[in-house]
Amino acid sequence: MSERIQTEADEKVAACLNEQRSFAVIAGAGSGKTSSLIDALNLVRDNYGVALRENGQRVACITYTKRAVAVISTRLGFDDLFVVSTLHSFLWGEIKTFTKDIRNALRESRIPQLIAKAAEKDNGGNSKTALKAREKVAKLSEELEKLDEVVAFRYGDAVYSNYLEGRLSHDDVIEIAGCLLKGKAVFRKAFGFRYPFIFVDEAQDTFPVVVEAFNAVTEDDGLPVVGYFGDPWQQIYEKRAGDFKPPAGGETIEKTENFRCSESVITFLNAFRKDVTQYPAGDNKGRQGSVKITLIEAENPEAPRRRYTETQIDRALQRMDQAVEAWGWQGRNDVIRLFLARQMIARRLGFACLNALFTGKYASAAAQEDYESGEHFLLKPVVTAVWPLVEAYRNGDQRLVVDLLRTIGPAFDVRGKNRNRSLKEMVELSKHVVANLDAVWSNGRLRDIYEYCREQELIRLPGRLAEHLDRNPRTEEYEEEAYGLEKGDWLCDEFFAMKTTELGAYSDFIQENTAYSTQHGVKGEEYSDVLVVFDDVEAAWNNYSFSKLLTPGTSGEPKESQFRRSKKLAYVCFSRAEENLRILFYTNNAVAAKEELLQKELFSKADISVVN
Repeated sequence: MSERIQTEADEKVAACLNEQRSFAVIAGAGSGKTSSLIDALNLVRDNYGVALRENGQRVACITYTKRAVAVISTRLGFDDLFVVSTLHSFLWGEIKTFTKDIRNALRESRIPQLIAKAAEKDNGGNSKTALKAREKVAKLSEELEKLDEVVAFRYGDAVYSNYLEGRLSHDDVIEIAGCLLKGKAVFRKAFGFRYPFIFVDEAQDTFPVVVEAFNAVTEDDGLPVVGYFGDPWQQIYEKRAGDFKPPAGGETIEKTENFRCSESVITFLNAFRKDVTQYPAGDNKGRQGSVKITLIEAENPEAPRRRYTETQIDRALQRMDQAVEAWGWQGRNDVIRLFLARQMIARRLGFACLNALFTGKYASAAAQEDYESGEHFLLKPVVTAVWPLVEAYRNGDQRLVVDLLRTIGPAFDVRGKNRNRSLKEMVELSKHVVANLDAVWSNGRLRDIYEYCREQELIRLPGRLAEHLDRNPRTEEYEEEAYGLEKGDWLCDEFFAMKTTELGAYSDFIQENTAYSTQHGVKGEEYSDVLVVFDDVEAAWNNYSFSKLLTPGTSGEPKESQFRRSKKLAYVCFSRAEENLRILFYTNNAVAAKEELLQKELFSKADISVVN
């Protein structure tokens, strides 16, 4: 690894900090954004650290993920001069003691906005949408009326709010903090004094109201320097800041180096993106690499909702294998394979039935979201506790079995029911119960697994999971109109009836122990060799159309929103490749698509192939 290279962009950031001017760094993929951020933080420490500590002031560094928090904190030596935090945690820390102000923001802004939004969906009729909207308006109106009865508010990383119980959601924290910072001069002044320097990492994925609020904080004399670091082309989540701008009078700084990708990948990224021209810098100078695309004629979907049948999915995967073999990549588990949706991943890894359940008629949008993150209450105990126990037992790792049980098992807690047993007895007990668990896993169903775990106190069951175990299965035939609000019961019953066959594969995927990932899941990552799969039919997702993005003449022009989303997600995927990039492109006309790609000069003739 070569030594850290000080770039022109880094020098401009340093000048802004020395002059105490705000700025926004537009940093393309692989440009060393995080290193520039760390350099800026270190410069603040070197130049202003003593004075800040004397005044009881700190430097805020807000980033997108807990993983990024850990990386940045480590590189800063866990210095308490810095508050390194995810956005929601940081903002909640700033507003949580201001109960009266939170209540006023909810009363005057947040809840009325939600009522108005829900009311837009009520056309006065008796459709399901109208009835749900009416019900939501009534609930919110009641919460608004009784807001004074709430003694305190709390935020527990929740997706949904319950204002009568004082529970705030992710979105509430963002909107309330933005409201207070933009609307209250005293709040802004106090905030600016506490944090004379505020840095926002991955600024494109923060929220517009947060950018507006931080920019507002800088408007008064003596208030903080704000520095944004990000890339509008790497915004892959909706309703985010995207094309963020620095505060008035701040400087926009472009960072055009690419320290990650090979020269072939950089050339391709420049042709694809056009607004920023990157060049190789550091260890990747002279590293040639390669970019190739294979076109496959997509089949007309034969399943309902314009989806592939199971047989069609198998054929699509077979053609993928043909392309991989032609590239000489067969048998390689070090190649990351990126799909938009989980359908093909689930089919290839062996959890297709589980995927169908959590994307089917019994799954709400929230249930599907929790399934995709591994956080669903039915799945999380398997992912984090049961499968790791079974796997450790099968690998003969008795020490890991004991360590896991001490962490997750009430029966093995030092204060648990077996606290008076000797260490030898506890080891023997662990062998016995986990051997039985493995037998149940091999022969039973998921209800059997959870009932055994509860009986033996091997894990702590979530309350909702225990409640579903205790009730009788639903025997009525499911009808959306009659039972739509109770569909979770049917989901649980189907889940409990499943064998465990697919849960190990699902757990490995969620824990990132496979060579497969969704395209959204690799933001911020980098891999030597990357295979990107574009198939609009498989994705069954109208928000994106990669065929219309890459070959609009062949597949038709995309909607503006489709184009925007697709280009950004495609750019994120392409730019993960350090060495070699391969694209598998399912299209409705492979021959015409090939000619169009050649005309656009995205690929040379030698780099395009067709699988018949």
